[in-house]
Amino acid sequence: MQSPKCGARTRAGHPCKSFVVRDRKRCRMHGARAGAPQGAKNGMYRTGKYTREARAISKYFTELAKGGEVLLATTLDRVGLGRKVPAALRRRSHIRRARVAAKAEAKETVK
Repeated sequence: MQSPKCGARTRAGHPCKSFVVRDRKRCRMHGARAGAPQGAKNGMYRTGKYTREARAISKYFTELAKGGEVLLATTLDRVGLGRKVPAALRRRSHIRRARVAAKAEAKETVK
């Protein structure tokens, strides 16, 4: 029995003549393998700085820092020291949105 052929079409529209990779439906050229190996198996892997785990950790700490900045800005506004929020923080969009939301919430509680 002959091995099955790849079901993909070439640019000319003809069926691919290559054999499929074991346990797959396509040949090696048409997507049986999904790109380069992941992690240390890849020859270009160096430090792991851009791995999924590293990016997830970085994103977590960025969100944590943003939350702290928002807490600082809204607390200073609440106690009347809104002008003391550093200019670098006042310009950030997440701080501006939080301060506007806090002011709107404060107006609703006064009513």
